[in-house]
Amino acid sequence: MKNRESNIELLRIVLMIMIIVHHVIVHGYALEKNIKDFSHANRTVYSELFINSFVIVGVNTFIFISGYFGIKFRLRNLISIIFQAFFYSICISLVFFLTSSIKISFTDFVKSILPISGNVWWYLGVYLGLYFISPFLNKGVEFIDNRQLVLLLAGLLYLDSFSGFIFRTVAGDGYTIFHFISIYLLARLLNKFNFKIKTPIYYFIGLAIFLFGGILVLLALGKPQFAWRLFSYNNPILIISAIMLFYSFKEIKIQNNAINLVSSAVFGIYLIHDHPLIRKIIVYFLNQVQGKDSILLLILNICIIVIVIFSIGASIELLRKYIFYKVEYKMFQLWRTNVWLERNKKMLRSQFQLQIIK
Repeated sequence: MKNRESNIELLRIVLMIMIIVHHVIVHGYALEKNIKDFSHANRTVYSELFINSFVIVGVNTFIFISGYFGIKFRLRNLISIIFQAFFYSICISLVFFLTSSIKISFTDFVKSILPISGNVWWYLGVYLGLYFISPFLNKGVEFIDNRQLVLLLAGLLYLDSFSGFIFRTVAGDGYTIFHFISIYLLARLLNKFNFKIKTPIYYFIGLAIFLFGGILVLLALGKPQFAWRLFSYNNPILIISAIMLFYSFKEIKIQNNAINLVSSAVFGIYLIHDHPLIRKIIVYFLNQVQGKDSILLLILNICIIVIVIFSIGASIELLRKYIFYKVEYKMFQLWRTNVWLERNKKMLRSQFQLQIIK
């Protein structure tokens, strides 16, 4: 924990809060549905759009962090991520199966056993793809000359943020490994060039307001489908916003073990709150308490549910890490020992035979 930069760990916490807020607005308050059927939307939809214009950058910024510092491919980390996914997918499904009236179909049961292949969490599958390819990306950035690297990245961003964002080809709406690779390499390049910017937080705020304004204009023109498209992750505005948010935290000087500890739980918080079954509870809760025409009640509900989700999720994940840390460590050590024995079986057999002869 002590070696981790607390300013970046604080950013991770803020980003997870942003992602929870985004999910509450999009899933709980059905923002996408309200936008596409804007004529029947309630009065709070403008407040939801305004808030979402700020928090939508969460995923892009997480990937930017990974790219800026570089993913270090370690087998133990990979096993830990996969174990987390299996643990939460199976446990949540079992809890609902045993205690809830919600019926779990055979398809959902299979998905709970194979959460990565079953796409229980879209982000997990795409991130693992990036995790596997990151060593190649890191080496490429290291050995390709700067001029060629800039040209290659420009081509990727063109396909991602023009062909993908405008025409919905190649990278789609940004929920793809192509988009993740583009953001990752952009971050690696900015790190390599030691890019700096003054007062990035003002740019972040300005871009969020500009995004909100663009959405309002498209809605006024009767183009709700295009208004919603502005929230696509490969929107150039959101990519630049993620960069500005990252640099807003990068220069903060802070070192705090409590921040580092809480930050270590954010991935678990994501897996818990964005599981499809947990999402149903969140939607049900908001349908019961939301004030459809009260902006104040909207903000109050969002604050309460975000605090509850983050607190409960962090507590569960930190407890899980405490209980299973030694189990995961021993499993990894056992696996590594077995691999070493397999690789060196002939050598060990020869040494054993020599000992017998002596």
